[in-house]
Amino acid sequence: MIRSTDSSHGLTEKQVRQVLLTLLLGGTVVSFSNSALNPAIPVFMSVFAVDIVMGGWVLNAYILSMSVGLMLSGYLSKRFDFRPVYSTAILGFMLGSVIGMCAPSMMMVIVARAVQGFSGGLIIPLSIGMLYQIYPQHRHGRVMALWGIVIMMSLAFGPLVGAYLVEQFAWWTLFAATLPLSALVMVMVWTWLPDVRAHKAKKPFDVIGFVSLLVWLLALMTWLSTLKADFHSSFASMVGTGLLAVLFLLSFLGWWAYERQQSQPLLSVRLFSNKVYLHSTIISITQTLGLMVGLLLLPILVQEVMGESALWTGVILMAATLVSSITTHFAGKRVDRHGARSIGILGILISALSMLMLAWCLYQPTLWLLMAIMSIQGVGVGLAYLPTTTVGFSSLAKEVVTEGAALNNISRRIVSTIFITLVTVYVAGRGAQLLAAGSNQSVSTAIQEIFVILAVMLFLTVFSARQLPKTA
Repeated sequence: MIRSTDSSHGLTEKQVRQVLLTLLLGGTVVSFSNSALNPAIPVFMSVFAVDIVMGGWVLNAYILSMSVGLMLSGYLSKRFDFRPVYSTAILGFMLGSVIGMCAPSMMMVIVARAVQGFSGGLIIPLSIGMLYQIYPQHRHGRVMALWGIVIMMSLAFGPLVGAYLVEQFAWWTLFAATLPLSALVMVMVWTWLPDVRAHKAKKPFDVIGFVSLLVWLLALMTWLSTLKADFHSSFASMVGTGLLAVLFLLSFLGWWAYERQQSQPLLSVRLFSNKVYLHSTIISITQTLGLMVGLLLLPILVQEVMGESALWTGVILMAATLVSSITTHFAGKRVDRHGARSIGILGILISALSMLMLAWCLYQPTLWLLMAIMSIQGVGVGLAYLPTTTVGFSSLAKEVVTEGAALNNISRRIVSTIFITLVTVYVAGRGAQLLAAGSNQSVSTAIQEIFVILAVMLFLTVFSARQLPKTA
């Protein structure tokens, strides 16, 4: 059997393709489950009689628990063989699906999403780390483009399939749909996946770093979930809220300083000393904010404000993600030859423009206009997100790519969780204020303001894109 010259682990070409197929299907299961539930957020709010803040925890629980999985992925990838860790993560995802199917309350739905999020937090960085090990650097752009296309396709069809299941059957089928695919991944893992890992050295676990960050996250999210956007708050109340925010910031900076001093940290925050990796992560964070807020607000806008079917939410999200996947394929080839600076800047500008267009279209929203603007956003994401992230990972040594992927992902998840929580609090509070003032478009106006804020944030990351290399 002919050996592949592209593999650094002596795998044959057939084995490399089998590993790639297995990891792609595993990532597909995670991405499909994540996107399929988004159109159902208004359904959960209706079935379990909860408000948008509680409904937002369908996303937040997943993202927050994924952060915990990401914290552990770097350690586990160094301490244990790849195949047992990966298969355990798939089994955990299946357990979350079973809990979700049987959930009698909104709280149990959130618990199910937390279990799935934790497992997904292991699956994604392990997969990326493995791909970067078995493929040489000159093929990273194309491999990551393929990864991005498959993941985006699952993200694209997830909302449509999820909306169909909710309308034709019941919300619990959203969890049941992932079980057959998860079982197939398990068979492929134990049939095809070799036990490959970066090196054999045992890595001690940073217990203090893990526990302190976990406590910080739980305390922060508990506090944020109790906030109310009261636009008539007293000065003393605002000062108290501000002091608590400063306290959380200072405690996080203390944790960061502790991690930088550790020889075997929970998260390799020193990787941010690499400027290319740092700025690529900044871009990926803001692009993720745009995606996550869209996933949260679009179903509410289409189904609650416009009174349309959940299927339309799925169709709009599918169209946008398909456009993004096609753009990603183009961008992946270009980044291998020309670098990510120019294409990243163009993508960022398009993403920022799409947010302003979304804010503008809410004055008289129509389904086709929403679909066109979301597709424009898909072009921006396809140009800005994957190329810059690929360049960031490629700037790292191969043996720390899994840790770099974990750090990138956890940075995106933590910031997204905080931002989504603040968005739900703002929309609820601002909407109530406008409704009391007699506005008949209170929710739409609040959502418009969020899109404008996102546009400004995205535009500012042009400065980070300018720090990326001009050539591959």
